Amino acid sequence: MNKLDQQAPTPKTAKEMQRMRRDRNLAVLGIIVGLVVLFYVLTLVKIGGAS
Repeated sequence: MNKLDQQAPTPKTAKEMQRMRRDRNLAVLGIIVGLVVLFYVLTLVKIGGAS
């Protein structure tokens, strides 16, 4: 069996579902914050290099 055949774990309780959702949301938040910081730094470098 390869990785594509495996399914994501299914929550057994409402609390477990909330925890899984919260963890996924925190991961998405981390990615978004990382992209914002990356774009900010790239903008500073681009503007700073133009002067």
